[in-house]
Amino acid sequence: MKKGYRRLLDLALLLAGAAILVFLLLAPPATTPELPVDQLHRPVLSMALQQGKKSAERSCLGCHNAEQAPLPTDHSGGQRCLSCHRLPTPPLRQP
Repeated sequence: MKKGYRRLLDLALLLAGAAILVFLLLAPPATTPELPVDQLHRPVLSMALQQGKKSAERSCLGCHNAEQAPLPTDHSGGQRCLSCHRLPTPPLRQP
């Protein structure tokens, strides 16, 4: 009786793991843009990598304001820029 229960438990865990894997594989790709890698955003990128995202986000509103670089009208409120805008993925090194 114990052996049958153990196999049933193993099968349930295997099916749960497979279901989680399928769920993750079917997840949609990220839709938010990466932080641009240009001369204006390079200091923000280096600050985010060295001091963390929260420290870097303080400098976003210096440029992204109503006068210099206004945000789109449908942009969500809040000042957590790097929680949505991903850091750029590092380029793959070519051998």
